[in-house]
Amino acid sequence: MKKIVVSCMGSRERYGLPVALYKTGMLQKLYTDLYFPSWIAPLSSVTIIPNSVRAMLGRNHKELPYQKVVSQYTLGVNFRVRTRRLVSLQQKQELLTKYGSSFACNVAKQLSNPDVFVGFTAGALETFHTCKEKGIKTILDQVDPGLYEWELISKEVEKNPGWEFGSSDTRWSPDFEARVKSELELADEIIVNSQHSKDALSYWGISKNIHILPIASSIPRLNRININNEKPLRILFLGVLSLRKGIHIGVEAVHNLVQRGLKVELILAGESFIRPEKLNEFQGWKYIGSVPGCDVPSLIDSCDVLLFPTFSDGFGMVQVEAISRGMPVISTKNSAQVIEDGVSGFLVEVGSVNEVEYRIEQYCLDRDLLSTHSNNAFKRSALFSPEEYEKVIIKKFS
Repeated sequence: MKKIVVSCMGSRERYGLPVALYKTGMLQKLYTDLYFPSWIAPLSSVTIIPNSVRAMLGRNHKELPYQKVVSQYTLGVNFRVRTRRLVSLQQKQELLTKYGSSFACNVAKQLSNPDVFVGFTAGALETFHTCKEKGIKTILDQVDPGLYEWELISKEVEKNPGWEFGSSDTRWSPDFEARVKSELELADEIIVNSQHSKDALSYWGISKNIHILPIASSIPRLNRININNEKPLRILFLGVLSLRKGIHIGVEAVHNLVQRGLKVELILAGESFIRPEKLNEFQGWKYIGSVPGCDVPSLIDSCDVLLFPTFSDGFGMVQVEAISRGMPVISTKNSAQVIEDGVSGFLVEVGSVNEVEYRIEQYCLDRDLLSTHSNNAFKRSALFSPEEYEKVIIKKFS
């Protein structure tokens, strides 16, 4: 049986791969920045603790033993603290370049001799060099569409001045670009999590050995018994509030519906990069701030529809989390195609306020349609369960 090492900064969807490999007996180690033992996890539910701290304390997975994980706590905490202070794309990329390099160097020093090393974007380059010296196979998990995505977002930011903090600087870091390209070129194979990400790699001139590996969600699956037949329709926007995620599209569409007299409410949950005065130009929304992972299921259960009008996402894990709780999704095509259009939700054109408004209105006026799509969404979520993901992993790595 192969011995595989996974190395990544970050959490949530990135635990899916090491957990699946552990279950199959192939995981040698997971190297990461922050990972806490399971006995600390309950503290992430204590509401008197700041959400930013709760989010870090929730960095673990019940099915991945602490003994299988090597963490870099100081690096992880420092990176997150410093990231929160930055606003421009270039600053964030330069910070990720610095910390990603330190992280990869530390992993390289501790690396034993696995058969396969899997690293994630911007945090793998130095470890890849060590692997090449030792004859270890390298796989890069390209976590986002890269340069294509950021050029697309830069154009959207230019079209909407004054919306985001620091949005006047949308430059791409040359050092970050060079690092990502080097990782792509060094990798023996590349994993992406959607066709959208695979298509975007051609923008870099990369076409070799690219495999699509959709992400699984560990959120407990639970179908809805009762559909909200009362008004208002509660729409959830869960994730970073930014132009990239299409927050401006969502608030305008809901505002238009409210102005027309429809009973809808948009719940905004996540870290915000949007200036409050811009949001205040619209009606029909409520901002509840960042939400720790442990609170996500109950938040989803309290709403009716997920709105995900992203301009570009490598995957969009929140879609799987939503359908796993029987929630239909309104999404764009520039992410993983999690839902079936017109069956378990709706696909809309990127940047189209009119389409988002129309689809929300359908759910608002036709609760039977909402119920049908809800049931179909829950059935659809079985394709993204850990069990199905494990089958894909066995086929891929055995």
